[in-house]
Amino acid sequence: MPTTAEQLLSALEPLPFPARLTLTARTASSLADDGTLAPLLTELDGRGPYERRLAALAALVGRDAGFLAERLADPDPVVAGYAWRAARDLPVPDRAVEAAYDDAPAVLRQHLARLLASGGRGALAERLVARLRAEWGDAEAARLLPACSTPFVARELPGLAHAVDGWTRLACRHPDAVLDHAEKTLADRADGQRRDAWWRLHATTAAALARLRPERLLTLLERHGPYSLPPALNNALGPLVTADAERVIRWITSPDRQEQRHEPVPPPGVLHRLVRAEPASLTALGRHWLNRGGHFTALVKAMAPGRRPAFVDAVIGGGTTGEPALLVLDLLPRERRWAEVRRAAAEFDGTDYWWDDLDTLAHGPIEEARSELLAAIGRSDADDRAAAWPLFVACAARDGSREAVGEVLTTAGRRLRNDRDPVRAAALGALAEAHPRLFGSGHAPLLDRIAADALEARDSSAGTLAALRTLAVRLFVEHATDDETALRHWALRTLEGITSRVGVPDFGPLHRVLRRGQEHQVLEALRPWLDAGAGRADFRLLLGLAAALGPRARRLPELQDRLATALERGDDETFRTAAELWLAAPATRDERVARIVALEPSSVVLPAVRRVLTRRRTDLLDTLLDETPPYGRFLVDGARRPLPDLGDSDRWLPRQQRATVRLAGQTVADDSLPLDERAALIRAAAPVPEFGRALALAHTDDAEVVVAEAALGALPWTDRPHETLPALLEHAGGDRARVAVYAAARAARFTAPSELALALGALLTGERPAKVTSRKEAVRLAARFLPPRRAVALLARTFRAPDRHPDVRAAVVRALPPLLGEPEARHLLEDVARDDARPVHDALLAVTPWELAETHRRAYAAVVLAAYDTSLALTEGFGSAYARLRAMGVWCRYAPELADRISGTVRDLGDRRHWQFAGWALRDLAVSELPHPLGGAAPGSVFHGTVAELLAAMHTPEGGCDALEGRDLPALQRLRALTSFGYVDRVRPELLEAVAEQLAPEPLLAAERAHVLGQLVDRAVEPTALLEWLRAFADALEDGGVTVAVHASDRLRTFSAYRAHPGRAEALLTAADRFAHDGGTATGLLAVGLVKGTGPALGWPEEWRSLVRLLRGHANADVRHEAYRTTTENE
Repeated sequence: MPTTAEQLLSALEPLPFPARLTLTARTASSLADDGTLAPLLTELDGRGPYERRLAALAALVGRDAGFLAERLADPDPVVAGYAWRAARDLPVPDRAVEAAYDDAPAVLRQHLARLLASGGRGALAERLVARLRAEWGDAEAARLLPACSTPFVARELPGLAHAVDGWTRLACRHPDAVLDHAEKTLADRADGQRRDAWWRLHATTAAALARLRPERLLTLLERHGPYSLPPALNNALGPLVTADAERVIRWITSPDRQEQRHEPVPPPGVLHRLVRAEPASLTALGRHWLNRGGHFTALVKAMAPGRRPAFVDAVIGGGTTGEPALLVLDLLPRERRWAEVRRAAAEFDGTDYWWDDLDTLAHGPIEEARSELLAAIGRSDADDRAAAWPLFVACAARDGSREAVGEVLTTAGRRLRNDRDPVRAAALGALAEAHPRLFGSGHAPLLDRIAADALEARDSSAGTLAALRTLAVRLFVEHATDDETALRHWALRTLEGITSRVGVPDFGPLHRVLRRGQEHQVLEALRPWLDAGAGRADFRLLLGLAAALGPRARRLPELQDRLATALERGDDETFRTAAELWLAAPATRDERVARIVALEPSSVVLPAVRRVLTRRRTDLLDTLLDETPPYGRFLVDGARRPLPDLGDSDRWLPRQQRATVRLAGQTVADDSLPLDERAALIRAAAPVPEFGRALALAHTDDAEVVVAEAALGALPWTDRPHETLPALLEHAGGDRARVAVYAAARAARFTAPSELALALGALLTGERPAKVTSRKEAVRLAARFLPPRRAVALLARTFRAPDRHPDVRAAVVRALPPLLGEPEARHLLEDVARDDARPVHDALLAVTPWELAETHRRAYAAVVLAAYDTSLALTEGFGSAYARLRAMGVWCRYAPELADRISGTVRDLGDRRHWQFAGWALRDLAVSELPHPLGGAAPGSVFHGTVAELLAAMHTPEGGCDALEGRDLPALQRLRALTSFGYVDRVRPELLEAVAEQLAPEPLLAAERAHVLGQLVDRAVEPTALLEWLRAFADALEDGGVTVAVHASDRLRTFSAYRAHPGRAEALLTAADRFAHDGGTATGLLAVGLVKGTGPALGWPEEWRSLVRLLRGHANADVRHEAYRTTTENE
């Protein structure tokens, strides 16, 4: 057993990588038992990276906690990694972990936070939160919250929530605290789009909370849910369904939720839970999903087959215009399916697309569909035939009899021989999808003919051959062990024929389709073919079989022996493939690769062999790295040898690393090679300890720009990135800045803050010549990686630097939010309000309240308020003005005076540049759920006051301006824009009601009031409320004239069969009938609008058609005209 460093290193020299680790661990364990490990560790630690990593491993195995405690902040990531593992598993004292934070670079702080989050040091984490918050700001403190106790998190999270970047982990540890914060945050986000953004951003967190606190998450969805569930949460609905299926369905079908066009279908597991829960509202969910065929089909599929007919009947019984049964014909029991097909077939009138009718018929008995199907596969258009063949095959497959399948095969053999390849591919694809048990021995001759025709056809495509191969493999797998030998032999003959045609046997992924143990039977069935191929040194079938069996091939000794024979007797291509397959088994890989190299030394250049040498058999790697390359079958004399995978270089001996980088350097210096290849090699060699960094530094000033920039980009990926930062920043003012500065961002993560501040200082203030882009990136680096106090001092000097470049100042402003805990940062923000540069104001308004600690939001909002006039004056173009005003609106909660300023812009009749954008922003505020007086339109609100002042201005000389030169009705135009809610989401009924009431006295706004009332009608759910608003709507139309009545009635969206209240249709019918008999023009036009909006959704029942006839005889010509434009059936 080695006892000194020299003895250990000598013993390790000839060993492969796994054996080196084993010997090191055994030596360390033995010396630790004897108490003599420390001298070995000291000796190894004083050498290079290889020896220091061995020392760290030995210390971990020998449980020397003191040695590793001193290396928690080691710059070598491997040494530090062993120390972090020791901190989890060994009694490393808390003071060592705490000391590691002293002047720690960003990457180390992240690792230490993960270490604390792994558990066991909660008290230390809570102490460090206060220290890091003072030294590093909220982000570093928030990173430690998962490691803290629940009461501590509940107390500290409100002040640190804005800085949390790992919500999912925090939610898994402290779900109630996270949910408390989510409720408050979503309540603050009064805008629906911003709530949607929150759900998208925190989808995985919500999915974790669904498992831990389903009831509370359901409540959160009901109060502040998104328009559409993000995929991660949609897939995690199962626990919510288990907790309360009724509430889940109520939320999905809620009329207040505005569904998106492409709603994701809940996964099958969720739907199965939903069905098993048997909620009373399941039928309502089915009716709700009728207009989403994929959702409805998935729901029915989740049910037991016996339940499906009754469920479909219940959905139909609720009143619907669609035919739910036709959507799920494949899922219904046979007799019910046939009954639905016969019912639908009785209504065929030739006006629908022929393929739809044929598809429906194909779900019925084959005797009744035969004539139509045969006619379809005989149509003159090849596309029609290609569409019809799958229906014919599927019809026979649903019949389930071998006679029906035989009829299809006979027809296919007769018709496909001379047909086009797309038709043949469609037919064979459908046959391949049919269940293989439908085929019998009697079908083998028919299948022979079909296969021969496909293989002999000149135009056979890859799709056709793939379908034929799939059919052959499925039949072979299904009948490999039964008495259907004819089908088994047909499958083998067909596969052999495909191989003869394309040259490569392709069985597909057999390991995924074979039943357990069936691989032995497959091998036995193929043995005669394998022996015949081996006899003529043709191993293609063997290699194809081994590839298709995948992991199962490793458990077949006979197959493994045959692969060894292929290595010995096969040609070069066979050797390559056989080597990869033979080395697939991990248990025997190390021994087998030595046999392959002994058999053919040049095989070390093969990817499969090289991969094993670089990762495990490093003792054989010298064959590839010797001065004389291993020329032979796979490396011809004079050819350039491939290098081992440099990503595994940390497994090699130092001399192997040196030799590899030396060869890489020769390749990089070879001007005859492509530049991209040379550049890629520099990047690949960068992580090699010591030598990779030297190679990159040697080429940073290469004459070739591509090579030089690749070298700069590789520097931060070396084993010591922090040492490369000065070299990178030297290029901040030159042409290579576009690469060097962004590479410096990674190097900065590994650099101690004390060193980083010195490196960035001159660059930030402009003392060192640098491009503007470089200085902007330096601003970001300072804000991210320096302690806040030091960062703010540098940023303040940068903001006030003599050159005052606006883009640099804007970068400073955008970097300030995490630093506002420092007084100097708040003073700097006050200077921003007085700045006159557009980029600076863009940066100021790009910040949202949720990026800041709650204690800083009012102060920031005050700065936004102070900058209002300047920001507005600096706007350019349509999008810029609205974006800025909308961004200001977000801050109104914290500076209510901002809403008054926005209102003032709308009311200022002298401002013709910004009033429209300000009106939209003010309307957004009203629609939001901000508290009165900021939100809503009730008396006393900002919106109500704005409308009131504009209503009064309509009757003043300045606001009236009736068709004057250069001005016309300015107040009226503002009111029309302000009170238009047609394209605004989630407008609350009470807001619309207040606006309609305020507009009532003004006749010039009758049309706008009518449209507002029309939206109230659309949003009314209860029948009583619906009738009340319809009467108010009719009264408004009387005051607006015919044109208003026509337009407003046409825009009604009165009824959806999928989202309706059970009594809504009856209420609409009552109102339409009353208005139709009223005799007035406006009420008659409203009746037409109700009929037009509701009748089609209900399938035009007689009571609605009778109203159409009544309205066509109305006394008013306008009503008659609109009624005649409404038709109940298309010709």
